[in-house]
Amino acid sequence: MNVVPNALTVDEAADLAATVQYKIFSHKVIDRLVGHIREVFPDVSTSDPAYCRVEQKSIGHPWHIDTGNKGHMAWCRVSARVLLTDPARDFTGGGFYFREDPDNPIFGYRDLQFFRADRAHSVASHKGDRRVLLMFLGESGESDG
Repeated sequence: MNVVPNALTVDEAADLAATVQYKIFSHKVIDRLVGHIREVFPDVSTSDPAYCRVEQKSIGHPWHIDTGNKGHMAWCRVSARVLLTDPARDFTGGGFYFREDPDNPIFGYRDLQFFRADRAHSVASHKGDRRVLLMFLGESGESDG
């Protein structure tokens, strides 16, 4: 996984966390985050069907890949996340895990974390206010199909 530590300020994280909804890639903060991703994955695309959203899902996510366990997001090449709320203060549980290291939760409050979309991962359930910015990015030159 690639990590940009403290990619957001506390205020930027709070601003994005204020509403649980889809976001636009042209948002100045999100655009800056995509710039970091392009340093590693220069062909990443934010064109449709790529999308980003702030999520708050207390039940977590079972093991999956972001291309879709049944291929429903086969276009997705890179996934990114930024934890917008502080696990030391705002919630308990909610660890992010990769299949190859299922005993070590990842949090990374305000860190940009990104990885290939075909890497298996899960998110544990949580109590409290856990909000995360999720980005699902395609690859330039690919069809939307």
